[in-house]
Amino acid sequence: MTKQNRLLAVDDDVTSAELIVRVAERCGYEGFATSDSRGVTNLANALQPDVMAIDVNMPNIDARGLLELLSEAGYKGHIFIASGSDPEVLRETQKFGQSKGLSIPFVMQKPLDFAQLRRNLIERELSEAA
Repeated sequence: MTKQNRLLAVDDDVTSAELIVRVAERCGYEGFATSDSRGVTNLANALQPDVMAIDVNMPNIDARGLLELLSEAGYKGHIFIASGSDPEVLRETQKFGQSKGLSIPFVMQKPLDFAQLRRNLIERELSEAA
């Protein structure tokens, strides 16, 4: 039996994190959401998510700080950034994470295009199976 892919959504807006989880679950993922950015590395170590969705602007730690921690922890899954920030900020954050050795295949601006999110999650899943 193959392992079900897992997604962890990290967003200080609980509703946004839960929406991402619902879309992921419809794509066959086991989904988890958290609005507390402080314990994300411990949660990621415990859950071993294949994909993490993170917001850029969160209290306690921003995306760059979180990406730094995930890199130091040796996170090997994929990350996508979902934020209402300016597209240039999303691209800069993506480049920063990639420079730390993290896989950040795409960024999405809020409000999210759920059809595109589904396509991105399914394509990622298919590329993993190959």
